[in-house]
Amino acid sequence: MRNRFRFSLGSLAVTMAAVVCAPAFVAAQTAPTKTDAKAPAAKSAWVMPRTPDGHPDLHGYWTSLSYTPMERPAKYGNREFLTDQETQALFNAGVKGSFDGTVGSGDAENDPTSADYDFKTYGLEPWQNGVRPNHRTSLVVDPPDGRIPPFTPAGEARRKAAQGAYFIAEEGHWQGTVHADVAQDLGVGVTCVALHGGPPIIPGGYNSGLMIVQSPESVVIQTEYGSEVRVVSMDGHHPAANIRQWHGDGRGHWEGDTLVVETTNFRPENVYRNANADTLKITEYFTRIDAETIEYKFTVDDPSTWTKPWTAVVPLSTVQGPLWEYACSESNNDAIQIMVGARNAEKAASEKPKTPAGIPISQAK
Repeated sequence: MRNRFRFSLGSLAVTMAAVVCAPAFVAAQTAPTKTDAKAPAAKSAWVMPRTPDGHPDLHGYWTSLSYTPMERPAKYGNREFLTDQETQALFNAGVKGSFDGTVGSGDAENDPTSADYDFKTYGLEPWQNGVRPNHRTSLVVDPPDGRIPPFTPAGEARRKAAQGAYFIAEEGHWQGTVHADVAQDLGVGVTCVALHGGPPIIPGGYNSGLMIVQSPESVVIQTEYGSEVRVVSMDGHHPAANIRQWHGDGRGHWEGDTLVVETTNFRPENVYRNANADTLKITEYFTRIDAETIEYKFTVDDPSTWTKPWTAVVPLSTVQGPLWEYACSESNNDAIQIMVGARNAEKAASEKPKTPAGIPISQAK
C-alpha cells in the first residue's frame, strides 16, 4: 500500500524541451570566431545576498530532487565523488529511466503497465521539476563508507517490532501491514496526518520542492509534499521534554554564514526511520554556496538506535515557485477502504468450513 494521490503539479517550469536538451554537467564553451564582434563579457563574481540583519538570504523556492542514492553502492568503496563524465552518465540514466519506464518493475511512478497514472503526464517526474546532477556517490557522507551505521540491539528490536504493525516510510520505500484493526495501525503517512515535512529534508520521487522564508526571529520551511510547515525559532531554547510536535521542536542559530537547526522533542508516531523519539536529535546545516544552491547537511544522532551518528549532504537547487497545494484525499479514502477490506477478509476467513480441530479445510493436510 502506498500513499499515492500526490496531484500537486509542483514546479512545471522545466519543460520537456528543456529536458531533451538538458545541459551537460560541464557546459561546453567555444572560442570566438573571426566573425564574432567580440568575446562575451566575463561574468561578475557572485555576491552573497543578505537580509537586513546581515545574515545570508535563504528566501525562495528550492528542490531536494536527486538521482543520487542515500547510501553508497559497494563498488565505490570509500570514494566520495564521481568524475564529471560519471556524473553526467548517472544523471542521463536517471532521466532516461524516469522517461522510458521499466515494464514490470512494479514502480508506480515509472512502470508503463502500472495501474497508477503516468507521473510524467502530470509533470511529476524529477526531470520535469528541476533535478540537477550531483557529483557525490551517495548522500550519506559520514561514515566514510557512505553507509548508514548498523542498528543497536535496541534499535533492531524496535524496527522488527514495528514491521507488520505499521506502514513505515523510508525514503519512499513503504512496508505493508499484516493487520489493520484501527486507523492508527496504518501510520501517520497513510492517514495524511504527517508526511515528509522533515526533518530531515529528503529527496523523493516527486513533489520535493520547499519554500524558505526567514526573519530575525524565525525561519519557516514549507515542504511541497504534504504542504507541511515547520517554524524554526531562533531563540535557542527547547521546551520541556514532554512537549512534542509532529516535526519535532527546531531551534536555530547562525554559525558564521551557516544556519544551524537542532531538532528534538519528536512524537513517537512520526519519528525518522523508526528512531527513538526520546533520544533522537537531528542537526541541520544550511549554507548558501552560490546563486542556485544551498548545501544542506544533516546529522542524525540517536545512540539508542544507531551505533554512531551519521551525516548526509543534500544539495538544494533553485526552482520556480509557487508551490501548489498538495491534496492527500486519496489516502483519506484509503484508510476507510483498508478498514473495510480487513473486516471483509476476517469475515471470509471465519465463514470457511473447518475440520473438527478448527483448521480450515483448505489448510488441512
